Amino acid sequence: MRGAHGGTPVQFYLPRYQSMSETITQTPPAETPASLKTIVDIPGLLWLDLDDPMSRDLDDLAARYGFHELAIEDCRHHLQLAKLDYYDGYSFIIVNSTHYSVKPCEVQVREIDAFLGPDYIVTVHEGPSVAIEEIQKRVASNAKHVIRPDQVLHAIIDIVVDRYLPTLDHIGDTIDEVEDQLLISPTPTLLQTIFELKRGLLQFRRAVSSQRELLNLLIRDDSSSIHQDMRIYFRDVYDHVVRAMDLVETYRDLLTGGLDIYLTQMANRTNDIVKALTILATIMLPLTLVTGYFGMNFEYIPLLKTPNGIWYATAGMLVITISMLAFFKLRKWL
Repeated sequence: MRGAHGGTPVQFYLPRYQSMSETITQTPPAETPASLKTIVDIPGLLWLDLDDPMSRDLDDLAARYGFHELAIEDCRHHLQLAKLDYYDGYSFIIVNSTHYSVKPCEVQVREIDAFLGPDYIVTVHEGPSVAIEEIQKRVASNAKHVIRPDQVLHAIIDIVVDRYLPTLDHIGDTIDEVEDQLLISPTPTLLQTIFELKRGLLQFRRAVSSQRELLNLLIRDDSSSIHQDMRIYFRDVYDHVVRAMDLVETYRDLLTGGLDIYLTQMANRTNDIVKALTILATIMLPLTLVTGYFGMNFEYIPLLKTPNGIWYATAGMLVITISMLAFFKLRKWL
């Protein structure tokens, strides 16, 4: 079969069955000229990984293993939420991974597609995948022992779900910072951050919710792809997803509370401004009355001809101002 560039044929490493006396070894990943590589090739398990869904290698894999065109279409049209589809002889699984960036505050959701057969698994993703690379390192160092496709699938989902909690921890730290700043100096920038976090958590919740449904199906999967002894491990990952869902709901409530704090602070600030302007206008009212009284065009006005009349009027206005401020303070309006 030809590679993505029509050059050197892509070699598929099919399982080689050995006798019971032979030692099972992990072959090192074999890079091909295209984006297709073999991560594990042992009896009972062939793991192929493709990091370019648009590559012709995916079409060649589909022709070789009989993958349905709808599954191929799902691989090439991002972003799909986690799901499980059953086909003749294999299952198609979509797993959602997440990444959080502080600036801007957003949650990026990516997908890892997997074709799960009786003795093979084909993973498809766009660009490098942290989960795939992590499992590949563990397999190469013998830290992770996989001998069946469902074990590979569990390892992928487990690493993806384990990254949910650190992502939520980062979101929680950002929420704490926003709450601290809201109590000191609420600004429109903080309001924008709150809405970005709410939008990111909504997207994160959609991904985690679909992942929970996927694991729920895998736990109850009675097909030959998922062995009975793996269900308890998928159930453990399911518990982690439930914890992540609880944290998402908690953080959404905190953001709603933060939004209420912002609106309350802004309302209090507006009230303070209105109160200050009202007090100023109230104080200016009698002063305006005094200055207007002495500004009338009559021949005789008290103190008009007195040399120190201006100082008497000024002192009277100061007494009025101080008296009004003392009254406001007494009534706790200041």
